[in-house]
Amino acid sequence: MRIRRLAGAMALATLTASVTLLVSPSPAQAADSIVLPVHSHWQTLADSDHVYVSSPGDNAVVATDHNGQVIKVVEGLDGARGMSLTADESTLYVALPEADAIAEIDTNTLTEVRRIPTGTDTEPENLALASGKLYFSYQATPFNGGIGSISVAEATPVVGLDDDPQWYSKPRLASSPTAPDRLVAADSEGSLGMRVYDVSSGTTQEIAYTEDVGSVEDLAVTPDGHSVITARGGTYYHQQWRLSDLTEESQYDTGAYPNAVAIAPNGTVAAGVAASGKWDIYVYRRGETTPYRTIDLSYGGLELLRRGVAWAPDASKLFATRFPYSGEVILDIITDVHKANSNITLTAPASQPLGETVTVHGQLSSLVPFPKSMVVTVKRYDEQIATVKVKANGTFTFTDRPTMAGWPIYTVTYAGDANHASGTGTVQVEITD
Repeated sequence: MRIRRLAGAMALATLTASVTLLVSPSPAQAADSIVLPVHSHWQTLADSDHVYVSSPGDNAVVATDHNGQVIKVVEGLDGARGMSLTADESTLYVALPEADAIAEIDTNTLTEVRRIPTGTDTEPENLALASGKLYFSYQATPFNGGIGSISVAEATPVVGLDDDPQWYSKPRLASSPTAPDRLVAADSEGSLGMRVYDVSSGTTQEIAYTEDVGSVEDLAVTPDGHSVITARGGTYYHQQWRLSDLTEESQYDTGAYPNAVAIAPNGTVAAGVAASGKWDIYVYRRGETTPYRTIDLSYGGLELLRRGVAWAPDASKLFATRFPYSGEVILDIITDVHKANSNITLTAPASQPLGETVTVHGQLSSLVPFPKSMVVTVKRYDEQIATVKVKANGTFTFTDRPTMAGWPIYTVTYAGDANHASGTGTVQVEITD
């Protein structure tokens, strides 16, 4: 193994006389929630056949099929962290900080075929492929992170380490086949800074820098190669930056706290958050900053994990990983991710005397047009009491005459259609003696 130094700069109800409640779609329709045989997580990644989950604590990478069936647990991967796939999906690279090395895994056999040392005490962490080389972030000095490279196409790879490490920590890395000569790096903790490098010469030449973002949990380059989207835990939104000069282009108001982002080849953005109330993932069409779909994965103490979102390459499925704080990592598979939200708003009187008719008005809405003929079902508590036609403008009305005092809960459900996920709204009315 030859090691040389790299040159170049490193440079998220109102209650008065009536009650109005908005309840968006019911939880995401997952093919399954798969309990994986690992107890820690660093990154979730997918190719056309597999979902890969790296587990530092288990020194392993779990490979499942797109239905969540575990195919193999690749073991012996010391502290397995960042992963990167070749464009032809034949090879998976895994950073092994506890071995000061990068593992090369054949995705057909799911076996390690080569291990490339990166140097004593380098502890590689994050990976990205660009311009024919594998770039990795590592511990360059006791106080600084750096970016190294490996000429992985060579029978005897050349490892290049950083002449001038400038990072507070090991930076997150991202690249895209549509911008093969660009590498994006962002500081991952405790400091501000993001850089874009030209790597066409085989070295990292800084071409853009900003201090307007830092402590980045995850980042992804858009399929057109023009922009990068960052997930930063300290904000309430994801940010999109122009690669050429790192000018902020737009924000995705996802709530607290952004911790994951993945972009499908067709440009659809999945932006994940750790603690934003009901929703865990917001899904955006290319070029839009209003989500057409929001997804709720969590229940109890389960939260979306950092770097825990990945797309199937054909954008037919979205994969997400959660952790219940004790036990194994959970893989969720969202199969209807192409469908838009069905939002239901209900308005009812705050209270109504016993024996009088309760009238509830509703509105069914979405960013995507509904079919011409729509119906919603109505339940009082768990008993279905009506099926109601929805007008072309999305409005509907139903009535009920409760037979006893109390606080009946009315639940209205739209079953969904080819372009819409199911939606449910609830409203409660006090029935007085």
